[in-house]
Amino acid sequence: MTGSVIVRGGTTIVDQLIYHDDAPMDWADADAKAGFRLDRRKSWAFVEGEICVSVQWSQACSGCTYGFEERGGGCSECGYQGRVRNGMWIRYYTPLPTP
Repeated sequence: MTGSVIVRGGTTIVDQLIYHDDAPMDWADADAKAGFRLDRRKSWAFVEGEICVSVQWSQACSGCTYGFEERGGGCSECGYQGRVRNGMWIRYYTPLPTP
């Protein structure tokens, strides 16, 4: 899977639904804006002027999991699998140089 870069222009909330104004960005422009070469295998975003990286995980479905179970029994929310995929943009911190 190849990565991508977006720049978020703004966010609008209409009737309790969140809409993001995202536009694709060229790799060369993204490298220049970040100040270093971005990893082409990851998904990147510039949100409010800060560089962010996409992280994803799976978790127990909130519709069919009760208590501390690792997997729910299955419902229409999770496609009867008991687990759902989730993800978000987190701010990227450049690693410190090794001495």
